[in-house]
Amino acid sequence: MEKTKTSPLSFVKKWCYDKRLYFLVFFLPVAIMFSAYAFFKIHPIGDSSVLVLDLNGQYVYYYEQFRDAFHGNGSFIYNWSRNLSGEMFGVFAYYLASPFMLILVLLPRTMMATSILILQLAKIGTAAVTFMFFLKKISVQKPKTISLIIFPTMYALMSYMVVQLMDPMWLDGLIYLPLICWGVHRLVDEGKLVPYIVPLALMFIAHFYIGYMVGIFTFFYFCWYCLSREGRILPKKFFSRCVAFGIGTLVALMCAAFVLITVYNSLKLGKFEFTDPDFSLATQFDFLTFITKLFPMSYDTVYPEGMPMIYCGTAVLILVPLFFMNDRITMKEKTSTGLLTFLLVILMYIKPADMAMHGFQVPNWLPYRYSFIFSFLMIVMAFRAFENLEGITAKNIGGIFFGLMVFLFWCERENYSHFQLFETKTSETGDTTNVIQGIWVSMIALAAYFALIYLIKKYPKSKAVCIVMVGVLAVELFANSADTIDKIDTDVAYSKYTSYEPYMTQTRNAVSMMKEYDPSLFYRMEATFHRTVNDPIGTGYKGISHSSSTMNAPALMMLHKLGYAYGGHYTKYDGTTFMTDALFDIKYLMDKTGDTSFVGTRVKVPEEYKLTTEYTEDVTTYKFYNNPNALGLGMVSSPSIEDVSLSEDNPFENQNMVFNALAGTTKEYFTKIPVINSEMENVSTSQLTDGHTKYFPTDTSIAECHIDYVVKMDKDSYLYMYLPTKYERSCNVWIQDEDDYMDGSEPMEYAGQFFVGDNYSIMNLGKFYEGQELRIRITVANDDNEAYWKDQLFYTFDYDSFAQTCADMQKNVLEVTSFKDTYLEGTVNAENDGSVLFTTIPYENGWTITVNGKKVTAEKSLDSLITIPLEQGENKITMKFSPDYWKVSLIITGFGVALLVLIFLFEYKRGKVMKKVLAKANFTAESSEKATTPVINDTTDTTDEPLRIYRPDNDDDEKLRHINEMMKNILGEDEDSGKNDK
Repeated sequence: MEKTKTSPLSFVKKWCYDKRLYFLVFFLPVAIMFSAYAFFKIHPIGDSSVLVLDLNGQYVYYYEQFRDAFHGNGSFIYNWSRNLSGEMFGVFAYYLASPFMLILVLLPRTMMATSILILQLAKIGTAAVTFMFFLKKISVQKPKTISLIIFPTMYALMSYMVVQLMDPMWLDGLIYLPLICWGVHRLVDEGKLVPYIVPLALMFIAHFYIGYMVGIFTFFYFCWYCLSREGRILPKKFFSRCVAFGIGTLVALMCAAFVLITVYNSLKLGKFEFTDPDFSLATQFDFLTFITKLFPMSYDTVYPEGMPMIYCGTAVLILVPLFFMNDRITMKEKTSTGLLTFLLVILMYIKPADMAMHGFQVPNWLPYRYSFIFSFLMIVMAFRAFENLEGITAKNIGGIFFGLMVFLFWCERENYSHFQLFETKTSETGDTTNVIQGIWVSMIALAAYFALIYLIKKYPKSKAVCIVMVGVLAVELFANSADTIDKIDTDVAYSKYTSYEPYMTQTRNAVSMMKEYDPSLFYRMEATFHRTVNDPIGTGYKGISHSSSTMNAPALMMLHKLGYAYGGHYTKYDGTTFMTDALFDIKYLMDKTGDTSFVGTRVKVPEEYKLTTEYTEDVTTYKFYNNPNALGLGMVSSPSIEDVSLSEDNPFENQNMVFNALAGTTKEYFTKIPVINSEMENVSTSQLTDGHTKYFPTDTSIAECHIDYVVKMDKDSYLYMYLPTKYERSCNVWIQDEDDYMDGSEPMEYAGQFFVGDNYSIMNLGKFYEGQELRIRITVANDDNEAYWKDQLFYTFDYDSFAQTCADMQKNVLEVTSFKDTYLEGTVNAENDGSVLFTTIPYENGWTITVNGKKVTAEKSLDSLITIPLEQGENKITMKFSPDYWKVSLIITGFGVALLVLIFLFEYKRGKVMKKVLAKANFTAESSEKATTPVINDTTDTTDEPLRIYRPDNDDDEKLRHINEMMKNILGEDEDSGKNDK
């Protein structure tokens, strides 16, 4: 009979029907989470958005840049919009390596916030699917359908998942973890390596940081699975399995080397020294408080003092104790699982162990970033108990229910701030209402699950009970998700959708217009407004403002010492001066009118910058002002620039030193003016041994506490202020003409805040006239009622002398003749032998530089910027960014993939493919040998001899068997290893 052909459409329909449970498991948690978002009025339902914390301040801008690079408008390797410029390997590996990023690059750019919502929901659904796959595979017998619905849904909407939607790159860990664990099962049971290597390598690629944590747990899981199997204490061929585990892990690391090696080199630029960890022995929580986090609606905070996010369903709280009471689960499995659970708790409980799990660093925010592993194990135990309800009694269920209810009554007595009976909410009109909270919801849920588990045990085939259980679970998870979103909004605040769009589209359009207006190959631009410090990388202009966990620390510190706002991992275009604008080639300053959202108060357009062009969209007008003093990407200097050392306390003198070294002058562009009078009100002082003066209220019952400084202008100039300190405490700054102050006719003018974050930078107090006396007031304004600074620095600026010097320097700047993100060419003339080209490109490994066709070694100025030695006369400069470690990483990844393919060929269908390949290779070699062997004195008549077809002889079969046995010994393959080949 002829085989009936199946049409593609019929095949798809049949496949979808066969996989219908997977589709249900994907869409159920997605629907629950989307409903919670809709309840909170997340766009497109309302004006809220999914943008919160770092997702709002960092990631969404990297997504914008990644999308541009994907469509050919940028580079994946290097970018000129981050803190002057820098490599992108670290940003890619830390934020952008997930395959789900395709969602963001394929959907329209104007849908960015909605695309992120879709990405989040896709990861939730995929996590549920991979966990369901894992549960099906680990089950000895076919699991209950209800089990394959409720437990993956719990897994996909565990508290960690809902909270960490603000860090979507971490969520790949929840997707790959079940697959990696299933790979461990295959490796131990059958000696198969490919099912273990592939998901582990993908995890390391998707996110190296979470991959590091998952990798540690994978080792623990491997040990647990070896010890938990029934029968022998250790499985057959245990030592060969250990070797195979090590080989598989190594191959996975090699496959991911193109990410791991590049990100390691990126982290060396500053992230490793970002914190100074304290490894002293300490504990981080008490166990009873830890248990409260297993209940619904128990969100506390994402600040460093927060507890682990470990809630994963109220039913788990009943089922996990039943796991240990279950007669059908072996004592060996209970013991090993209990030990593994205890180990995970200890890792969170002991501070040094927790730091080790975080890469030997202390998390700045969002602690216990691996707590999803604990939830994973809890749900697996709950699944095992639920699948073996025959092994427990009704008394067991009732006893656990009673114990949990007693604990909830005790929690009500303790009055936990994060776990209460009710929460009082105040509406916009001032009305207050009590909203049900975690303790009541937990009681109701426990009662429902107690009854449902009992009924499922008694009536295991009842569909009605199963449907009710799914409904109860959906309501519980919706309530917990909605409550968590609401508390996150209170804790760190979700951004409005309208704060992102149309702002981003309009700003990008304005920047594009400016690039068309001035098509010069290279110049930098900055703005008087920033939605966040990552506006340059998100909207496509080359700037100074940028924030990232993978930063070039020396470059950031250099910008800080020159007076820019600095926060450890970011810099912002606050604290700028004429000199830094010229030095860093800020050719245009962008301002906007009409819609003045995000326009700051610390950066004003100087009257010396002239309006060049403008762009209007809706009610917003973007204005571009030209800086006549911009000095290009590089300028010729004497070698003395390499000897300049910046101090930490005086950005004005630092700028004087740098500019004099570059220009070959000895001028005082910035001039310090003395304080001619100072007054204090309700202020006491004390001296610290490190040179700081502490200012604090004499009488804390009096609100006013300030210090006044009176200065006299020595010229017509802008007046700048800086208060150097190591101990930032927020203060308010006020200013007024001294004569007006003495008259008392008008209040002092508020100049802004000083200290803390963006506000710790050079402050421009305004433009004043020679001989004018000004009173500057510093008000202590913080909860600590104190302030510290070493000195009070007030400086004026000689703009005319500076502008003349810039005009002379512009004759010897680098003229860029060819520019790409990773390559540039330019020419410059050096009048003197021994001159250098001072560039504003941050120093890092990977640049190949030639001068007049000769390769040169880059030198360093200001501890952070590339400086190039020049020859006298005309110099042609080429610079190419292609790090050696990038090439090495690609080679290692190639070897890793080749090893993976080789292992696959030996494992697939028990090596039959590899046997055919070897047989064919042997046949080719034999044929070649026979064809090239000369025939001597052969007079045999072969006319009537039939044609022979070559087949491997017995010796060939023996060789193949020998090779196959060798691979079995290496991989530890058992006789029954072909059972799961499909």
